[in-house]
Amino acid sequence: MVPVKNKEQFFEPDPTNGFFPLLSLETHYEMVSQYCGLHEGVPEDIHSYFNAVVTLYLYGWLYYPFYTLASERSFFAVEMALRKRFPPKKLNKKGRDPRFLADLLREARDAGLLRDEGFPSLENRRANGAELDQHTAEILGREDAEPQPEVPYVDVLIGAFPWLRNRFAHPNMQTIMPPGPALDGLILAAEIINQLWPKPSSA
Repeated sequence: MVPVKNKEQFFEPDPTNGFFPLLSLETHYEMVSQYCGLHEGVPEDIHSYFNAVVTLYLYGWLYYPFYTLASERSFFAVEMALRKRFPPKKLNKKGRDPRFLADLLREARDAGLLRDEGFPSLENRRANGAELDQHTAEILGREDAEPQPEVPYVDVLIGAFPWLRNRFAHPNMQTIMPPGPALDGLILAAEIINQLWPKPSSA
């Protein structure tokens, strides 16, 4: 059971962070500053919400479960941004937007806003995937990994992102994520949101 943090230890680092000695607080700040920023073209309310998500991640240094909560909220930030960028053309009988998250992602893709080229981290993600495939092949006694069909990353995202979001939104147990995967979720969210609005041209 994860307890409520003791008041006397409130500002002390969560000892669980000790399992990741290379991830100092300074490193966390450096990584979110470098990879989780939204450009000035993103509306202020989206920017503010996402800044709160990033700050929650940083507070994982004090209370480890916040990493997981920040990852969860990064999905909601993306959905919030998509709904702002693509207001509903019609509402259902209950006055609600009938579109699901996958519908909104498809709408962004079809509008030309979500493109593989818009994900700076994609090269590293694919390299890590290929390395994992090769490692799996070696474990299974094969010389080379079986070639995978080329599928646009955006299409893979449209299939996987809503599923992951629903796992967070409808939990059947508590999940505790390490800081690395949690940060990866924030990076992905920032890359999606940054593509939805044009970046202001520098003067």
